[in-house]
Amino acid sequence: MFSQTVLAQVIVNGIGLSSIYILVALGFTLLFGIMRVVNFAHGAFAMLGGYALYFVYGVWGVPYIIAAPAAALAVATSALVLERLVYRHFYQKMFQSMIGLLGLDMVLMFTAVLLWNAHERSVPPAISDILQIGGVIIPADKLLIAAVAMATLLAFYLFTHYTRYGLAMRAAAQDVEIAKAQGVNTATIYRLAFFIAIFMAALAGGFYAQTYALSPLMGERPLMMAFIVVILGGMGSIPGVALGGLLLGFSESFLSTFYGGSTSVFVSFGVVILLLIFRPWGLLGTPEE
Repeated sequence: MFSQTVLAQVIVNGIGLSSIYILVALGFTLLFGIMRVVNFAHGAFAMLGGYALYFVYGVWGVPYIIAAPAAALAVATSALVLERLVYRHFYQKMFQSMIGLLGLDMVLMFTAVLLWNAHERSVPPAISDILQIGGVIIPADKLLIAAVAMATLLAFYLFTHYTRYGLAMRAAAQDVEIAKAQGVNTATIYRLAFFIAIFMAALAGGFYAQTYALSPLMGERPLMMAFIVVILGGMGSIPGVALGGLLLGFSESFLSTFYGGSTSVFVSFGVVILLLIFRPWGLLGTPEE
């Protein structure tokens, strides 16, 4: 039944979902926008972020506000090895990266199965309190997740608009050859962009595992959500990711509440198919010449 209380609850849930989706999709579109890499292993890094948070916070007891960024930082730092051994060979090779990184995704996923088995685990909530405002139930845990995610997105915005390396990343995303001609060290920018992309994927993966469940197979849904968001907003468009994440998060919250999860998935992919037919460059993307 539609009511102000239910709609307010939908909005609160939509904010939490949108913040997670924007985080995971931002890293995905960052790699594509700068290096033209379609990172099919993105979901696997989100899964590793979930396990990192599980051990750092759930097992070792590090305070959550430290554990969440520290776990993502550990995954991103370790991933630099793969950047050197694997990713570097796929920069500016879009179609080759799709095949190669799909294989990497399988390797990471089944390595996790061998290490931690396929059973689902749960990441303890950061805060167990429940807030109730005018009939709207707000788990404090989800409120903290949304706050940390939004703080991360704000930090990323400030970095890309007001720092030298951030401006260089934006220049490389627009035209890498012109950026080279202007003296931008693209090798350094590639490593930095990769590190930031994996950090955000791992952070989002920790939030996702905490909200739902943790297993080696959990990376498939964050990857699927990242695809939907970047297709909605436009591949390589950072403002498009923000718009796509908001649209997906709020629509999923609304449709799941009133019509069920199956309807939500059906509508999401239906919109993606229509968009690919009539506007394949997305809502805020630009058609390639």
